[in-house]
Amino acid sequence: MHPRLTLPSIVLAGLSAIAGVGTAYGDGSSVGQIYSPYVQPLEQEIELVGVYDARADNGNIPSSRWQKIGYGTSLSEGLYTELSFTNLVRDGEDHQIVELENIWQITEQGEYDSDWGMLFELETDLSRSSNEAAVGILNSRDFGRYTLVTNAIVAVEWGDDIKDEVETALAIQGRYRMNRSVEPSIELFAAQDTLSVGPGLTGIWRMTAPNQLRWNIVALAGLDDTSEYSLKIELEYEFF
Repeated sequence: MHPRLTLPSIVLAGLSAIAGVGTAYGDGSSVGQIYSPYVQPLEQEIELVGVYDARADNGNIPSSRWQKIGYGTSLSEGLYTELSFTNLVRDGEDHQIVELENIWQITEQGEYDSDWGMLFELETDLSRSSNEAAVGILNSRDFGRYTLVTNAIVAVEWGDDIKDEVETALAIQGRYRMNRSVEPSIELFAAQDTLSVGPGLTGIWRMTAPNQLRWNIVALAGLDDTSEYSLKIELEYEFF
């Protein structure tokens, strides 16, 4: 029994330490993507994401919307990388952001009671002097026909046009594996100025084998004084 607990115990300790730092990410808002720890060999992916984040007038951060397009591929067994471009609109200003993202699958699927991975991100805002580097712990665990995916992120921001600081965020998705085409879900996001939760639908549309389209639609309600509601749509076309 002890060998099965060694790696998860270590990673769980890191997860707890991150979660205890406090929650803030992406200028106070953490509404975005939730990553699984898995990497498929030879996989290529084209990704489209859209988010609208409505904020209260008395909040610390304004309402915003952003659209992201990215291309990713598995570089080797257990390592995935993606390059993306995001257009963020906030306070009437457009920000063009370039991001390099890497996912490292630490454990084999089913090797332990839950599966583990890590996320590494580096981004820069082409519209101003603003940069960010982030590292996160990814976890997925099945409970019968239910799956719980957890992301805990630590980010460092720096630049001439922003305040240099260390931030953290927590994102959780729970879903019921009804069938591969449609799975009901619930997502939660926590950050310095964000506490949002809401239902969603996700699934996989099979195309010409082995290609497939993953989709995810979520509507979130704010649970704090600054978050009102958020809408998220994700499309991921995977091909080999």
